[in-house]
Amino acid sequence: MRSKLTIAAIIGVVGILTVRSAASAGAVADACSFLTTAQVSTALGIAVSDGQAIVPKLCTWRATDKQSAKKVALTILTMDGFAIGKTPLQGTEKPPVSGVGDDAYFKYFAAPRYEKIKVVDLDVKKGSTAFGIEVGGFSVDDAKAKAKTLALEALARM
Repeated sequence: MRSKLTIAAIIGVVGILTVRSAASAGAVADACSFLTTAQVSTALGIAVSDGQAIVPKLCTWRATDKQSAKKVALTILTMDGFAIGKTPLQGTEKPPVSGVGDDAYFKYFAAPRYEKIKVVDLDVKKGSTAFGIEVGGFSVDDAKAKAKTLALEALARM
């Protein structure tokens, strides 16, 4: 009888922990919750629209000036997605970034292609959470600085 109660108690604790883990994972499932519109606007130095969830794991903020290509996208990544992103690819740069999360790296096209496709992606891993911040429409150095600022803001909200 006592062993049946012990097994039931263990199953109950595992069930509670599973529900809590699922709730925690759900809390990180909304990409728009990682950054505020004000944070994105300040980091870019321009007015942006409110974040638009394309899907729960992807949120975009765009310049309110419709003629501008300046934007930010935040994507929640899987651990596999984060690891795969490090794979070398001809024509791209993927330098590591220090001081951001447990591990981080930039991804962007090498010159001269970057001038046609002005996008820098910063992928960040902190514990069991990973996300990518894409900044578009700026020079590579400006985009890298803005992506790093936004990544630190997102990490502070986690």
